[in-house]
Amino acid sequence: LSLDRILEIGKDSSSLSSGCHSTVISALMNQKEKPFTVVMDEFNCYYDHGHYFHGHYDADVRKAIPLDRITVFKPFLDAMGLRPTEAGTEMGTMSGPPDSGKRSAMMDWGSIVVATSESRAVRRSFTRSLSEAAAAASSGDDGDCPVHVVDVGRFDGTEVRHALYNFEITGIGRLRFDRGDTTLNPEEIEYLRLVSGGKGQQLMDA
Repeated sequence: LSLDRILEIGKDSSSLSSGCHSTVISALMNQKEKPFTVVMDEFNCYYDHGHYFHGHYDADVRKAIPLDRITVFKPFLDAMGLRPTEAGTEMGTMSGPPDSGKRSAMMDWGSIVVATSESRAVRRSFTRSLSEAAAAASSGDDGDCPVHVVDVGRFDGTEVRHALYNFEITGIGRLRFDRGDTTLNPEEIEYLRLVSGGKGQQLMDA
């Protein structure tokens, strides 16, 4: 069966969906023919207080299920190798790269790009501890599973203006029928820069 066919089977069957998803991801992460990239936004949301509980994990249903124990999240969290010792707790500053044994699930030929921001209601200490752990991992000499941390700053005035031009040209949101009323108005551009905080997604939503 092809991977596409397995996904079709999983899509049509709730009882098989978890196994089909796990099979496809495992096949992709353990092959060397087709490189692929996984992109995950708001990655710090995965390190917030746990939201999933079940009696099979904790009989008192007090402890949240760690996301790396849930099929849909496990392969990617394992590949990143950044996890707290207990779900819903801060990671703490790591003095070096994470244990190589915990990162054995990294794909053979591919990459993961994740982004964190403060656009969601995630406790700031969780995001900070995750960033510190990633920075510690990036400073280590781990050739098998390198981690690179990039700080993406806010848009300045010129970048906001260029982004709005692009939104208008490609017909995104209310600028689709705007006919230049927004992009040719300096005060409107400055207003959108202020309300969006210079952040791309919030600028698009504004």
